[in-house]
Amino acid sequence: MYFALEPALMRIFGTPELMIKTASWQRDINAGYRKTAVAPEHRSTRDERLGDDGIRKGDLREKMQPELFAILTIRYDDNQENRSIAWQRVQHHLRSDKRLPKPFRCNPVLLRLWLMYELQHPGLRQDKGKIQIKGKGESTVYRWQQKCRQVCNELIRLAEDEAQDLLEQSGVIRHEPY
Repeated sequence: MYFALEPALMRIFGTPELMIKTASWQRDINAGYRKTAVAPEHRSTRDERLGDDGIRKGDLREKMQPELFAILTIRYDDNQENRSIAWQRVQHHLRSDKRLPKPFRCNPVLLRLWLMYELQHPGLRQDKGKIQIKGKGESTVYRWQQKCRQVCNELIRLAEDEAQDLLEQSGVIRHEPY
């Protein structure tokens, strides 16, 4: 994994809320949007975020598999509404994944709370999203946690690999051998 992939995805999908509150972020973001003559139903303002990297979120959305783009949205987007919409695209796939423990697959609330927390980037996680399972042994919860992390890490790796290929093709990041 390249060192530039994560910052590039963070820039494309959004900025952590801690930075949003600063005046310099407001100045930067106001300077980073452009006015477009295209009809509003074709492009959204959020997709018009520009940067030195020259790629938009809409470009990734068009070229990636929808499930993998949804995983990136859950992982890197700072907007809870976008993350909830992305979860609706992924939940059927995860509910049918036999690698997850049966209590997770059968309980959509538990599945959503636990896996949305696991999929989200550690820098964007909040403590209020973390849940505790009571009434089960520690070893059972630990085994469930390990299985969920394994599935989440595999999905994240697939999504980031596809995004990395697209970012390399567009010239945003490049591989520099040691």
